[in-house]
Amino acid sequence: MPTGSSADRSGREGAGDLILNRLRIDLVKRGDMLNTSDVIDILAINLIGIVPDDESIVISTNRGRPAVLENGSTAGQAFRNIADRLMGKDVPFMNLETTDSFIKRLSKLFKG
Repeated sequence: MPTGSSADRSGREGAGDLILNRLRIDLVKRGDMLNTSDVIDILAINLIGIVPDDESIVISTNRGRPAVLENGSTAGQAFRNIADRLMGKDVPFMNLETTDSFIKRLSKLFKG
């Protein structure tokens, strides 16, 4: 989603900024979804955030609590990082290929 002009950061007048939402690494690996680099190359736009597809969004929405407030939410962390970038902080992009640890996957099995 474009967020407005970013000529001061990218040097491209009117280019805007991009937040990739609901990125699914499994689809990227299978070739069923463009990877981040391809999207940036095609759109020629400044990337300010990548939000992974995260089931915690549905859960937090059903509970009436913003995902950004959930510490265990990968998407929530991505939103916090984007907010920090918008505030001028230098925040590295998350490595989304390793977001689910073995312990996290195991705990999901026992939750139901």
